[in-house]
Amino acid sequence: MTETSPAAVSDITVEKTEHIKGIAVILLMWHHLFGIVDSVSWVSPLKGLDIIIGSSAKICIALFLFCSGYGLYHSFISKERPPKSYILKKAVKTVIPYWISMLVAIICLAILGRFDPKYLLNNVFCWILDENLYVSFAWYIKIYLLLLLVLPLIRMIESKWKKNILIDTVIYIVLPFIIYYFFQDYMDESQFISITHTLFSSFLFFIFLFPLFSIGIIFAKYGLYNKIRKLSEKIPKAIIITISVLICGYVIYLRYLFFYNCISDVAYGTFFTISAMLIFDNSKIKSRYVIPYLGRKSISYWLLSSMFFQNTKELQFLITWPHLSVLILIWTLVLLTPFVFCCDWISNKLFKLLFRE
Repeated sequence: MTETSPAAVSDITVEKTEHIKGIAVILLMWHHLFGIVDSVSWVSPLKGLDIIIGSSAKICIALFLFCSGYGLYHSFISKERPPKSYILKKAVKTVIPYWISMLVAIICLAILGRFDPKYLLNNVFCWILDENLYVSFAWYIKIYLLLLLVLPLIRMIESKWKKNILIDTVIYIVLPFIIYYFFQDYMDESQFISITHTLFSSFLFFIFLFPLFSIGIIFAKYGLYNKIRKLSEKIPKAIIITISVLICGYVIYLRYLFFYNCISDVAYGTFFTISAMLIFDNSKIKSRYVIPYLGRKSISYWLLSSMFFQNTKELQFLITWPHLSVLILIWTLVLLTPFVFCCDWISNKLFKLLFRE
């Protein structure tokens, strides 16, 4: 039997990222259900708390991007010889579930009599993020594809300079925020005016969210979680869990009170993610099936959940009938799971067919 080294236990493993992304899926659902004005109608003895959590639950984007940055650093950026066709395969693995979800959306829109084929080309790669997107929540597809396109540049930059966390923080986090701050009025993802306009807008859209991705890169590059984990080992597990739970709750409340674009989420997302991982590492009882499954299939849950909002809001009655907020969330996840399973099965078959794996 192979023993797991202490360093590997302290590291951010695939298992931990699956749990973080699973938590992010739950936050995502809660945000769309109860964090947006007039999203759904529900009953709750603590409706104010539902709204506070729902508003702050958009922190899920920071969690997703942190995990992406951490994982892509280890699997591509830091590799001396990354796998051939790595970026292409990653892109295809992302767009296939999206296209399947888009097909589902087209069928729903056609049944409702609102499918307009003239917007099909834009929807294929989710470039213009307007009300004509068939899959209403598909904007993440665009940012993820842009991140994949920039990976070779990041890898080249990483190979040219020595490790310096201060320089990395300035280049990867501070500089993008400065650029966005001065040019934010030029970001317009909802319409096409010209090639120049849409390219510059997409660039601003990219750097707007890039710092959240970069936090994951920095944590991977400098092994920061390893250091935090080792420091925490000097404190009793019960205290670590208690403090971490309090930090997660405080982050949610503080984000509700004070939020400025994605700048504040660099801090909020990092504190929440690290606290959640410390809870995972110090807890004897862990979710073995549900949360990891949500994490592994997060993109399909994200995309397919949009069937109950915006363009196909007429289907919302299918998820809101339990009326109580917690039950609505649970039922939404239960209802989506068979469709997510089918989408994932078809996606894997198509991917293997394309790449002969």
